[in-house]
Amino acid sequence: MRKTSAILIFAAIGLVSPAISRGQLTPAAGTGTRVVQQHLIGEVTATDSMTGQITIKTDAGASVVVTSNEKTIYRRLPPGQTSIEKAEVITRADVRVGDRVLVPGGASGASTAARQVIVMAREAIAAKREQEREDWRTRGTNGRVAAIDTTQKQLTVEARSREGAETLSVLIPANVRFRRYAPGSIRPADAVSSSFTEIRVGDQVRILGTRDGSRVTAEEIISGRIARLNGVVEDVNVSRREVTVKDSRSGRTMVVAITENATVRRIPAEFAAGLRARGEGRRRGGTQSSDGQAGERRGPRRDRTAQGGQDGQGGERQRAGGRGLQGMLDTLPQLQLAELKKGDAIMVTGTSEADDSRVTAASLITGDAEILQRFQRGGGRPGEMSPGLPGGVVGGSNEREP
Repeated sequence: MRKTSAILIFAAIGLVSPAISRGQLTPAAGTGTRVVQQHLIGEVTATDSMTGQITIKTDAGASVVVTSNEKTIYRRLPPGQTSIEKAEVITRADVRVGDRVLVPGGASGASTAARQVIVMAREAIAAKREQEREDWRTRGTNGRVAAIDTTQKQLTVEARSREGAETLSVLIPANVRFRRYAPGSIRPADAVSSSFTEIRVGDQVRILGTRDGSRVTAEEIISGRIARLNGVVEDVNVSRREVTVKDSRSGRTMVVAITENATVRRIPAEFAAGLRARGEGRRRGGTQSSDGQAGERRGPRRDRTAQGGQDGQGGERQRAGGRGLQGMLDTLPQLQLAELKKGDAIMVTGTSEADDSRVTAASLITGDAEILQRFQRGGGRPGEMSPGLPGGVVGGSNEREP
C-alpha cells in the first residue's frame, strides 16, 4: 500500500505525468471483487474555511469540490520526495489557492469527507520547475535519432551546437526515464510515459544526462516525430476538423488534424509589414521597430549573444515583454477553423507517427506567405513551436521549458 502511495505521489505531486489520472485497486465493500478507486489530482482554485470544502481544477480541466472534516489528514510533501513518510502534517488552513494536491479516492467528488489530502505548495512547485529548467539548460542535449542499437541499447544522435554538427552516442542505463511527445503537443510538459522500443529513427530527441566528449549517458529521453510544414490550403473539412495542405517544400499533400487544443492564429497585414520592415532594418545594419522606424545601431553579434544567452536570441526575447517574436505571436488574433479557406498560406507545427502524410497540429498560423516562408527558413522561430531542438532540425531551437 505504501509503495503504491509513493508511486501516486511521485506521479501526481512530483509532476512526472500530470495529464494522467491514476487509479488504485481496492476491495469493494462486502464483496471479494476489487474496483478501481480513482484519485483526484489537480490544483486548488478555492477553499472555504466555513464548510471545509476545497475546489480543485483537475489536469483534465474539470472542477471538483472535495469535502473535508476534522478527521481529514493533511500532509505537505517536499518536491522530489516519493515517500509519504517524508510528508509534513499540516492543517486545512495551510492549504492555499495554487497548491497542487492529490486526494486518494476523491475523483468522484463524493459527499463523504476525504480521508487524506496530500499537498505540494505552489512555491515548491515553482522552485522545482526552475531547477529542472536549469538542469536541462546545462545538461540537455538535443538532436535527431540517426540509428538505434537494440542489442547494446544505444542511440546514435545527430546534434547541432554552436560549434557545428556532430554525432553522439547515447548510452541508456536501466533506470532511464522515457517520455514521448503527446499527439498535437510539442511541449515537454505534456509528454507522456514511453519506452525505448517506441523510439524510431528520425525522431527528434531531448536527452538529459552526463556528457563525456561524444558520449552521453542518459537519465531522461523525450522523443517524438515533430512535423513542420509550410504550404497552401487545398481543402478545409470543419466537421472533421481537418485541413488538406500542399507542402511547398516537398510538394506532398498532407492532412492536418486540428484538435481543440491547437493554436490557430492569423498574421494581420500590418504585423507582416512590421516584420518585413524590421528585416530590412537588420540588412541595413540597424534595428527597425515593428512600425518601420529605424533605431539604434546594434553592436557586434558576439556582444548580443553574451547579453542574451547561449542561443544568441536574447535581443529577440527581450522585446515584446521578454518573449520576443513569441510574445508578439501570442497577441495575434485567434482564428476559427471555418475562417480558413482554399488558397490560404499556412505554417503548421505538430506531431506525426508512422503515417508521415498526417500531422496533428500543435500550432497553425496563416497569413503573409513571405513571412511564413521566412519562419520556415529559420529567420524567426516562434517559441511555441519549439520542442527545444537544435537549429537546423525541424522544430526550432529555443529551450523554454524542460
